[in-house]
Amino acid sequence: MYITFQHTELISKWIDRLEITDKIKNHYEFKLLYRNEFGVNENFHKFCDNQPSTITIVKLKDSNEILGGYNPIEWKLCDGYFATKDSFIFSFKNGHSIENHILSRVKDETKAIYGGNYGPSFGESDLRIYRSSSVKLGIMTMSLLGYSYEKPITRETMGIEGYEVFKIVRA
Repeated sequence: MYITFQHTELISKWIDRLEITDKIKNHYEFKLLYRNEFGVNENFHKFCDNQPSTITIVKLKDSNEILGGYNPIEWKLCDGYFATKDSFIFSFKNGHSIENHILSRVKDETKAIYGGNYGPSFGESDLRIYRSSSVKLGIMTMSLLGYSYEKPITRETMGIEGYEVFKIVRA
């Protein structure tokens, strides 16, 4: 697991739209649905489609940085966007700490989630995990341009070490 208990508490606050200093209202259990450490996306939709309330956690290659996103609706494999007002993306610049973070809530609700033949995809390329033909086998990259969410959460494109998708269940 790429995140700590402190990360899960902060993400739980974000799900409930609380500030970092607010007392936590709901405790959520993070149940692993899918882990990808090999650089192919074939199984993401197999394990994650039709699962509402998921958190994607992405570990960047050669970095301590962790990125992620919350999808309150179901993942679906289809070439199109899905609307939700409750999705968000985030980054922890130092993966071991919650102090240096960016939270970016969806601004174009009609393009919050993308259901194409990729890994988890948030917005109009705001956070999209995909396999690139220009990258070595086993490496994936992501695009972070800030179209559908309030602000970009990191550099534009980079390699990732792996990612995990968790189902969020109220404990």
